[in-house]
Amino acid sequence: MSGSGREVTDPSAFRERSLLKQVLFTVLTLGLYIVYWYYITFTQLEAGTDAEYSPVLRFIGLFVPIVNIVIIWWFAQDCEAVVEQDGLLIFLAELVFPPIVWYLVQSGINEAAAAAS
Repeated sequence: MSGSGREVTDPSAFRERSLLKQVLFTVLTLGLYIVYWYYITFTQLEAGTDAEYSPVLRFIGLFVPIVNIVIIWWFAQDCEAVVEQDGLLIFLAELVFPPIVWYLVQSGINEAAAAAS
């Protein structure tokens, strides 16, 4: 969707998910759903874009101080494929107010999934 950075190569790799259900699952699991969401999003971005990385290693990197900042930067760059925003803006939003990134990224993934069907 974006002209620079990553590009969607396989829209069928993305799965549409309800944002309302995600908020409900987050509340019911006391925030643990967000951890799961990052893992499935890493997996979908790796499979559906021209990014090449190990989703498991990136996921583990989220829990390592300092490395997690680098992982968030890479995540923001990869999200450019599905979000019509610059990676720097996504990165800064992730540092300041993560729920907006969650909304933007999941909405972009939902659009990519809808385009595939």
